[in-house]
Amino acid sequence: MFRRLNRTLRFKGKGLHTGEMCEMLLHPEGEWYSFLRDGVEIVATYENVCDTERNTSLCADGVKVMTVEHILSALYGLGVVGAKIEVRGPEVPDVDGSAHEFARAIYENSEEAEGQEWHLHSPLHHSHGRAEVMAFPSDTLRIAYALEYDSPRRFSAFYEIPVSPETYLKEIAPARTFVFEEEVQEILSSGLGRGGDADRVLLLGSDERLPDEAVRHKILDFIGDLALSGRFIRGRYIVLRGGHGSHVSFAKRLAEEGLWGLQMDIDEIRGLLPHRYPFLLVDRILHLDERRVVGMKNITVNEEFFNGHFPDRPIMPGVLQIEALAQVAGVGLAYRLRQMGKGDVLPLFAGIEDVRFRRVVRPGDTLILEAVLLRFGGRLAKAKGRAFVDGNLVAEATMIATMVPSGSA
Repeated sequence: MFRRLNRTLRFKGKGLHTGEMCEMLLHPEGEWYSFLRDGVEIVATYENVCDTERNTSLCADGVKVMTVEHILSALYGLGVVGAKIEVRGPEVPDVDGSAHEFARAIYENSEEAEGQEWHLHSPLHHSHGRAEVMAFPSDTLRIAYALEYDSPRRFSAFYEIPVSPETYLKEIAPARTFVFEEEVQEILSSGLGRGGDADRVLLLGSDERLPDEAVRHKILDFIGDLALSGRFIRGRYIVLRGGHGSHVSFAKRLAEEGLWGLQMDIDEIRGLLPHRYPFLLVDRILHLDERRVVGMKNITVNEEFFNGHFPDRPIMPGVLQIEALAQVAGVGLAYRLRQMGKGDVLPLFAGIEDVRFRRVVRPGDTLILEAVLLRFGGRLAKAKGRAFVDGNLVAEATMIATMVPSGSA
């Protein structure tokens, strides 16, 4: 399923947009993808995207690398677990207008490797202007894409494919970037497309290498932009009228809000937290990764605190909502400490900031509790917590924990 490069690969060619000769070296290094230009390393993540106008560009420390989507697509589509991408010039070279040469060379010069695969646990719907992306749980990566243009003339197409290294190489990688003939002058006037030619760019309506080549190329682009989520997240993705801007904003949403991480039941939670009835306020962990934890608490009328708060109008105390958030954050910290071999350390509440209560929480509600780690190191940790009911924010706070030996708590 996963692969790792076994040697450095070299590619040369004009940049699609700058027209300048560029060189790229793929080094078998790292646990994810990063670009290296002029001594500056730029991690391939949505956080470093600085331009999505007819390409995806990454920036850091005043250095920019243009048109990263085709090489990222080849790496991600083939399941390559990590690579350092050294670029000499302003842009990733455009060898053939597609990802075919990249993918072929990568596949032939890589070998099977271990990798981490995640699976989407619940649906996610994302809108970005006219574009929509819908994601559904699936054991495999499957992408459906619908193109629809009204200008400069009407054009529509649809294609769906299960993505594996084999289908990527045969069905997706050879699809060239495309343009309407009526757009060419406008693109050139904007300073882009200077390296394009009839061999490497498909003019819509002319001969195609593949049936539905244009929409297949959009899937190619989507795979490259999906890599910016920073994870191999399997699911069924349906994209309507997409582009680089909507792809990247979806990758960000998927990484920051999607439920695809580790899950835990109550027995596993009890193995990490010392809390017990009636003060254990987390029923399930829906998502856990290095930075973010999402938990769930079902609120029933049988909760002990409703005996006094208030018997005739039961409302969950705000302080207990914050405690529930702290426990969710505590699960994430305890799990991380255990992974580091520090299972004898216990995180304890040390401070709280910026508390806000937005709505009351009553019996029958389901609290969705999210904690995002802001700082972790030494004796202190800091997390931003938010609690939701039916998608509505009900409480939020920034929480601080201190690490103490479990025997001294």
